Amino acid sequence: MYCNALNSWEIENNGAYLSIENRIEIQKRAMLNLKPSSILLGTVAFFAVGTASAQCDHKATQKADFAYISNNFPEAINLYNKAAGRIGKDKAAKSCINYMVAKCYLKMNDYKRAESQLKKVTKMDLQNGPAHYEYALVLKNSGRYEEAKAMFEKYKSIDPNDPRAEIGVKSCELSIQWIQKPTCYQVENVKAWNSKDMDFSPFIASKKQDLIIFTSNRKFKGKGAKEWDTHGGLSEDLWTVDFDKKTKVWSEPKRMDLLSTEYSEGSGTMDNRYTYLYFTRCYADKKNGSGCRIYRTRAKGKEWIEPENVSLANDTFVTAHPTITGDGKYMIFSSNMTGTNGGMDLWIAEYQRKAKTFVNPKNLGPEINTLDNEVYPHLKLDGTLYFSSNRPEGMGGLDIYKASKLDGNTWGKVENMQYPINSQRDDFGIMFERGVEKGYLSSNRDGSKGLDDIWAFQIPPSNIMLSGTVRDKDTKEPLAEATVELKDPQGETIKITTDKMGYYKKQIPFGTTYDMQASKEKYYNDVNRASSMGLDPLKTCKDTNMVADFNLKTTKVNLEFEIQFVFDREIVLPQYMDTVKNLQTILEDNPKTVVEIGAHTDARGNDDYNQRLSDRRANEIVRLLVEAGIPKARLTPKGYGETEPRKLLKNMKGLKSGYIFTKDTVLTEPYINELKKTEGEQVFEDAHTINRRVSLKIVSEDFKASPAKQEEED
Repeated sequence: MYCNALNSWEIENNGAYLSIENRIEIQKRAMLNLKPSSILLGTVAFFAVGTASAQCDHKATQKADFAYISNNFPEAINLYNKAAGRIGKDKAAKSCINYMVAKCYLKMNDYKRAESQLKKVTKMDLQNGPAHYEYALVLKNSGRYEEAKAMFEKYKSIDPNDPRAEIGVKSCELSIQWIQKPTCYQVENVKAWNSKDMDFSPFIASKKQDLIIFTSNRKFKGKGAKEWDTHGGLSEDLWTVDFDKKTKVWSEPKRMDLLSTEYSEGSGTMDNRYTYLYFTRCYADKKNGSGCRIYRTRAKGKEWIEPENVSLANDTFVTAHPTITGDGKYMIFSSNMTGTNGGMDLWIAEYQRKAKTFVNPKNLGPEINTLDNEVYPHLKLDGTLYFSSNRPEGMGGLDIYKASKLDGNTWGKVENMQYPINSQRDDFGIMFERGVEKGYLSSNRDGSKGLDDIWAFQIPPSNIMLSGTVRDKDTKEPLAEATVELKDPQGETIKITTDKMGYYKKQIPFGTTYDMQASKEKYYNDVNRASSMGLDPLKTCKDTNMVADFNLKTTKVNLEFEIQFVFDREIVLPQYMDTVKNLQTILEDNPKTVVEIGAHTDARGNDDYNQRLSDRRANEIVRLLVEAGIPKARLTPKGYGETEPRKLLKNMKGLKSGYIFTKDTVLTEPYINELKKTEGEQVFEDAHTINRRVSLKIVSEDFKASPAKQEEED
């Protein structure tokens, strides 16, 4: 992962996976000896092995302590084990020796031995907080989240003031949830690109997306082949693979010899025009000092011009992992320069045309950076920022996070990418192909071919299919050639015509709400709504079917509304104002209709009086509708008095009596009077109440608002 110089014990252990801190300690050791070092970098640490004293301060452990401080961990283990035989019954010294041996194994990333040793220490010394915390991290890093959670809880009881304990508990709970309910990403090892060594941080290097550059410290033969140095490692180089569109196959990895030196090169990006290549180079010699810096170069024919340093910070600091915004105006990178919150932070620098380089770096702030380490940034074309961090709330090791772009150079809430993008190990160096939810990441998770591997990821396409049937509301028969309109919040409208079975369907995108309307000649319109806002393409891993049906009422039959008025007056009773609102909605949903608003009284009282009362009531309904925004030109009031007894279009229940008045019954005065004799006073009153109603009759369906009125309505 981080360009690194392996030492001899790692060769003996078949190149065991390196912990972040171990890689760093090896690099420091190499730098101290001014040997070729590697790419990343000095401050990223996973295990909190520095929380206790780095020595036991016992006469028997002096040599072992010195070996540990000198980063010679295999020798330290040997010396601590020898010292254990010379300390007698000193329990404190014995506990310390066991703990220091565990710390050595952590440095060497021998998790099995470290776990065994830490288990022994936590049983011997119930109050050794650091040992309990590191034991929890080891369990978490191996994916044993339930056991890790229990150990974090135990550590919390030892040191209740350390917030890492509660964070550790919650991270284990979340990790379990994420594994049980993974996102839709599919992750697969790119075996053809990977070696037994470290392969990581791929990025696209051509407009056609047919060239990828990545970092590797693999062995190779031929020109420029390197020998293992005295610390047992090879420095990293940039390697390429290119895609053959005819064969649909990626080429074998090739080393970029023209950019390779005895130092380490890797972790780069291209500018937005694919002209300049930016990459990280790390030194450790007398001429250049030690550290990592960002360089820039460009191709000139088949050659590369001499790389130049992009001077973003004092050379004593690390600058690495560049990524550039889609407009080319800014670079985001990782650094430990002055002003950094934790070990490594993400910084942003602006491109200055006059200087022809990036200048004035600024820290991205606490919204992105933590007291831990933020590394390997990547910018998607939509501005989403991806990066890796070893903050304790992750699944283990480095996790990949994302933050959506806000205004200016600010990003929103940081979100963990969850499983399977993340695992219990190190996950970093993510990149996306243009315009699709697929790309590559780096990881040393289970199934890796080498120390770090390149993995491909993608979300298989999933669709949302909206469908439904348009029917006659009364007969339930399907309506062929009805029109279904879908209108999104931006005003874009999609029109669909139903088939002979009244059926329609349309694929719709995620994150959209449609106001829907179905219409057909000689029918009132019906409305509905469909929304995919609650569906997440990252978590909706299969096709989704949404149904929105419509039932259209024929205009051949008048609509009737149960609207009651104050006795002997035209004032609508308050409890019936919702029905007036329903009448308004129907008119709004059918904007081309011109209608007659009719009012009907019961058969009691003088005929002329009932006629005048119904006229007033019809006019009152029209007044309310106009007040609500319905054009007066669409409304004609008409009072019917008692002249049109109601013919029931469906069964109706009396409000007071509960009596069922059956469909097709005509509520004439003689019929109602007979009900009084046979069914009683309450049924008699209910019949008269049902006769009192408001009706809606279609006059025409070709209303057109005047231009001035239309403009006002829009």
